[in-house]
Amino acid sequence: MAKNIVLGVTGSIAAYKACDLISMLRKKGYSVRCVMSKDAKWFVTPLTLETLSQAKVIKDMFKLPDKRDPVHISLADEADLVLIAPATADVISKIASGVCDDILCCTVFASDCPVLFAPAMNDKMYNNSIIQDKISYLQGKGYHFIGPVKGHLACGREGIGHLAPVEDIVEQVDKILA
Repeated sequence: MAKNIVLGVTGSIAAYKACDLISMLRKKGYSVRCVMSKDAKWFVTPLTLETLSQAKVIKDMFKLPDKRDPVHISLADEADLVLIAPATADVISKIASGVCDDILCCTVFASDCPVLFAPAMNDKMYNNSIIQDKISYLQGKGYHFIGPVKGHLACGREGIGHLAPVEDIVEQVDKILA
């Protein structure tokens, strides 16, 4: 039986790489269900993610689900892993602070499966001591991270904060689910 991955896509320029992630995960036999933060739609469309995952994208916490159970609970119950890629400073901070104001954060808090963050952000944001403290806090609580790499950033310079290579993220997923 296929393992179920909930892929959280957030508002980062790296959101387009979620498309490659979905394709690679599906080729490996994983079932992928996407959850979009409200800002993710500025970078990639739900239609693109639905086409690649072959599953309805969840983007609204209060839209009535097909079944009458809360959608964040049913997503969490079905998930073998929650992968947040790209993970912005915003979503990392909200989850570390216990903020449940969107479908992605609520799904994470309702899950009892492993959660893997793949951060992507500006180098100054990633190196900010507050974000580093939030990452350390979440790691201490058992959350998994695959760190960003040095690369070309949206601001035009090179630095740490570029999303880890998609192949490396998929390899980490395999290790966690093994």
